Order: sequence, then structure tokens, then C-alpha cells
Amino acid sequence: MHIPTSYKLFTLYGACSINTYGLFIALGIIISTYAMQRNKKFALLNLDHTFNNIITICIFAGIFGGRFLAVISEPHLYSRWYDPFMIWHGGFSALGSILGVIFITPLYLKIIKVPILPLFDLAAIYAPLFQSIARLGCLFAGCCHGTTTTSFLSIIYTNPDTIAHWGVYVHPTQLYSSLALLCIFMFMYFYAQHTFKKPGLLFCMYLMLSSMERFFIDFLRADRIAISNSLFSFHQYVALTIFSIALTLYALLSRFSKTYQKIS
Repeated sequence: MHIPTSYKLFTLYGACSINTYGLFIALGIIISTYAMQRNKKFALLNLDHTFNNIITICIFAGIFGGRFLAVISEPHLYSRWYDPFMIWHGGFSALGSILGVIFITPLYLKIIKVPILPLFDLAAIYAPLFQSIARLGCLFAGCCHGTTTTSFLSIIYTNPDTIAHWGVYVHPTQLYSSLALLCIFMFMYFYAQHTFKKPGLLFCMYLMLSSMERFFIDFLRADRIAISNSLFSFHQYVALTIFSIALTLYALLSRFSKTYQKIS
């Protein structure tokens, strides 16, 4: 399959432009939040007047976390003091976004007195749907591209402005991630939300599944950040850390937390 599309769709003014990555992130947010509000559990949280603010906080937390992890993973790319703030130049980590939301959003939820675990459980159902859609933006932009391959599943980028290696066949790792995350969403939506009845279990399950998706896909990514004398990359170690913490919390919550009240 040939991918001729470049990172930018069109320029608005100067450095400001509409790009495929931003477009699919916006679509992912719109679709996943709409679906989230249609869930019966959403009405029980009484978020009618605060939901838009929560989503806004999550977006900024995701941007901050994604950029922060990108900077600390490759500091040599941000030599000037203001480089980390120039997010339009690229450099972003999906795992960092997850961590940003986890650490920042609860502070706001505490202020507005919204129960953290019930909301995170609900969001965990639709987070992989958002990620699956956003990964399609990566496909067209060329970021997160795979290593060269002779597999029949390979793709080739034909536009020299793409972020990916162009003119050679590579693994469509963005599609692999998108399909894996879509499967995670289907599991969370059709099975997990009806099976896991204790607060926090859905959220822990999402963290375990999404971190493992990144861990395994990373073996095929051409942009993986290698660590000397190690089989695993920087982001694979981050993914393993997230998985381990989520698994521990899952075990504790399964044993000690109380069951949700039944929703009619």
C-alpha cells in the first residue's frame, strides 16, 4: 500500500497548520467522549456541568505528559531552553499522555468533588477507542513508523515530506497499534464493563492492556529509543512499569474494594 500523504494537510499562517495527527486526535476525542456520554454509567456521575472542563483538563494533561516524556527520553533533541514548548515541531509520547492524565486529572477531580475511580473506570472503556483513531493520524503523518520489511503487510511512503523513511517498505506499526487498540476497546466495552464490578478494576485492566500493546508493537518500530546492552527500549521499560503497577493495584482492589451498586 502506498501512503502519499504528508504530515501537513494545509498551512493556516506561518508555523500554524492543520496536520493529520491533530485531525485524528480531534476526531478521536469527539467520537470517544460522545460514546462515553451515551453510557448509562455517565448519568450516575452527574457531570453535566463539569464534563467539558474535565475533558479540557485531560487534554492539557495529556499534552504536558506526552511532551514531558518525549523530552526526557531524547533530551538531545531539545537543546535550547524553549524547544520543549514548541510542540508544533513534533515530539510526543502516548504513554506520557496516559501518565499525565493519571497524575494531573485527579487533582482537579478532587477540587470539584467528582469520584475519581468511577470516572476513570468509565473513561477506561473508551480511551482505547480514542487511541485507535489517533493512531490513524500517525499512519498518514508517518510518525511511529515501522522498520523495513519484505512482508506482504508492508507499506511505502512516497512523499519526501513525510516523517517516515520514504521510498522503502516498512511495517505499518501505526495500523498494528490501531487494530490492537480497537480490539482492546471491544473487549472493554462488550465484556469487561459487564464483568468487573469493583471500582478501579476497569481502569487497571485498560492500563495493563494498553501498556502491553505498546510493549510488543515497539519491537517493530523504527523510532524505538534503544538502551545500551538491553533488549528493551526506553518506552518498553515505561510500559512494563505501568503494567506492573496496574497489576498490583488490580490485585489489591480485587481483594479489598467494595462492589459497585447495580445499574438498572
